[in-house]
Amino acid sequence: MVLSEGQLALCTVFTLWLGGLPLMYSPAPRGDCDNCCPIREPKDIQFFLFTRQNPDTGDTLFVSDKKHLRASHLNRTNPLVIYLHGFSERAPGGAGESSKQMKDALLAADDYNVVLVDWSPLTALPWYVNSVQNGPRVGRYIARFVRFLVLSEFPLEKIHLIGFSLGAEVAGFAGKTLNEWGLKLPRITGLDPAFPLYVFERASQRLSPKDAEFVDVIHTDGGLLGYPWPLGHVDFYPNGGVPLQPGCAQQELAKNRWLGVFIGCSHARAWQYFAESLTRPQGFLCERCEPTDAPASGAASRSTRDTNNCTMTREVFMGMYTDRTLRGKFYLSTNPQPPFGKNLMPHEQQQKQQQLPVQRKS
Repeated sequence: MVLSEGQLALCTVFTLWLGGLPLMYSPAPRGDCDNCCPIREPKDIQFFLFTRQNPDTGDTLFVSDKKHLRASHLNRTNPLVIYLHGFSERAPGGAGESSKQMKDALLAADDYNVVLVDWSPLTALPWYVNSVQNGPRVGRYIARFVRFLVLSEFPLEKIHLIGFSLGAEVAGFAGKTLNEWGLKLPRITGLDPAFPLYVFERASQRLSPKDAEFVDVIHTDGGLLGYPWPLGHVDFYPNGGVPLQPGCAQQELAKNRWLGVFIGCSHARAWQYFAESLTRPQGFLCERCEPTDAPASGAASRSTRDTNNCTMTREVFMGMYTDRTLRGKFYLSTNPQPPFGKNLMPHEQQQKQQQLPVQRKS
């Protein structure tokens, strides 16, 4: 399809700055519809690889392009995390944006290969419905990228997909496609998976436990922008998993109300909590748990063992280093400001003890 100059202008993605944060905007949507700009997968879905050797400037990778892969900083002995941003976001992003914050936290925590997926042309404002419709196609393209890595001798067991909001649903579609090809991802993490337009969808049309060997989900804006019901093998509900998350009331009032509809402080807490867990593995200590309810019509099936495997006989932590044998719904509370995790790390406990005033003997 050849576009005129006027049509090309309508298909251009712009950055709008609202409330101090960038939002991606396009005059016309991209997708598979009569009035949509056509999807150009190599341009509209891009992969940027970051490692500790190139933490600031990513290597651009392409599906089936072995030349760029060989020239990149990819280290096959290190684990690989693929991060997918949400609606109206971008990658690699800048300060305060989920892609950059997640990348920086991962590289600070360990020697990861971090791939940021930029699918911003397909998820730009105000085209949310089109973004949802693009999800399966984006997921399939990401699955092609994962398969390319595996065929290029990168171990599948070292790959972990993390998605925020719409990105979590896309990660699920990637997992479903890989399942069709006989490849099972070891882990998918859903950070407040998107709720609007997914509320009545069956497990085949949203993130589900079947999409990877282990699916863990963090809910922070349930019922508004985030999916409120269990979606994974284990689901975490900080502060009940609903808005407003601690510290958000004041922040929301300071922002443009229209901005809050799209990115929301409580919604963003999911990736903020997870990013913090990378450097504070024991920060998010769970307080109680419940077994996952029996699946309703259309929900993903779970075995009797899974639905009853809720236990607090040991310490349970939310985040990157959570126990992959966990099953059920886990609850915890957080601080209103960073550090969000209430549980002190050993070095933090030691610092606190050193700061206590010395009691003099009478």
